[in-house]
Amino acid sequence: MLTGLCLALALLGSSCGGGGSTPTSGDATPTTATLVVVMGAGSSTSPASVSLDGEVIAENVTYLSSTNPLIVPSGQHQLVVQNSSGVFGSSPSNPFVGLDLQPASQTTVVYITPAVFGVAVDTFTGDTTPAPNSMAKLRIVDTSFTTEALQVFIVPFGSGPTGSPQIPEFNQTNPTTYQTFSPGNYDVYFVTAPSSGGPPPTVRYHTGSLTLGANQNRSVYFLTACPDPPAGCNAEGTYTTVTVPDLN
Repeated sequence: MLTGLCLALALLGSSCGGGGSTPTSGDATPTTATLVVVMGAGSSTSPASVSLDGEVIAENVTYLSSTNPLIVPSGQHQLVVQNSSGVFGSSPSNPFVGLDLQPASQTTVVYITPAVFGVAVDTFTGDTTPAPNSMAKLRIVDTSFTTEALQVFIVPFGSGPTGSPQIPEFNQTNPTTYQTFSPGNYDVYFVTAPSSGGPPPTVRYHTGSLTLGANQNRSVYFLTACPDPPAGCNAEGTYTTVTVPDLN
């Protein structure tokens, strides 16, 4: 168990704070790992807390945001996220998410509310290897549960979604991979795919300025924005993103 985890993390130069803690992913040692939790489920009025093996490691994590990178011991753990309404998980009897965190790894756990199906939890391993020549890496991950056919354009900030999309078919069935970009400011556009005889492509969402620095790796998680959903909520076309630093 993680009794005394806060003290151990403090000695590692980390923090036990919530969404306002200082990112410390660069301090990871071979006996620690980096963990980020993205809250794509829950309530806009009730922030969540994150516990690892019974110890709270982050608090006040608001809906459609994420924790800062948390330095935790590597190895096997049980993750629990809850707010004032209760515990998030596949069922009340099984609220734990089992994690096997490898030394010096980066893991992002995304909690999602996919319409009427309850809370789903997806786990993603981040790339912690820098791109060559001081470039940056970026991946776009579909965690929206949308049924729309979308394509993704990654363009310099201030530009529009023209030319060929970097991701022609954006959906959960395709594996998410990193692409390499020069350092700079970008905008990520999520656009409906063209169809024969259908309406012209429409921008469903774009991130606005997204900064990629040299030797940085980033993951952008694409989410359906549906706060405090009533039964049957399926806010098709109402989207947002959460960007997670996988490296630096």
